[in-house]
Amino acid sequence: MMNQPAPVFSEIIDKDEIADSLNIKTPQIPEDLPVQVVSTGLRDIMVPVKSIEILNAIKPEMEKIKKISQKYNAVGYHVFTLESLHGANANCRNFAPLYDIPEESATGTSNGALGCYLYHHKKINNEQALNIIFEQGYSMKKPSEIRVSLVVKENEILEVKVGGSAMNLTLTEVEI
Repeated sequence: MMNQPAPVFSEIIDKDEIADSLNIKTPQIPEDLPVQVVSTGLRDIMVPVKSIEILNAIKPEMEKIKKISQKYNAVGYHVFTLESLHGANANCRNFAPLYDIPEESATGTSNGALGCYLYHHKKINNEQALNIIFEQGYSMKKPSEIRVSLVVKENEILEVKVGGSAMNLTLTEVEI
């Protein structure tokens, strides 16, 4: 597993601004979780939504996401729901158009930050923090499973470890 730095929890962002850039309605973002910048090495904007249906219906406006990412000095958005397809802790989508990544199917840094965010906001407990599982890439038909393990002492996250698996869907041969 890859080690990441301990988390830094930063700005809480207005939900209306984020919802507009994803073509969803603000009430589709849960009231009990903030849209927040979190870093475990790279700053990402954590965006909760209420269901897999909402997550899969997102039609991202890349220029708006790019501008908001620049405004908050973030790589992009890590959008998630606590609903899952296969018993994971969350199902995710990642958008980083600022770095020419319209959508990514497996994002270790963002999922490390998401594990910390969920612990920080009391959506997972100390026992669950040892083995957090995220689904990503399903909307792209490139499913991946990302595992995050947090080392916690006295409610402080000391270590973040990330690993996982993905499917190899293409093989390209380049002749030089």
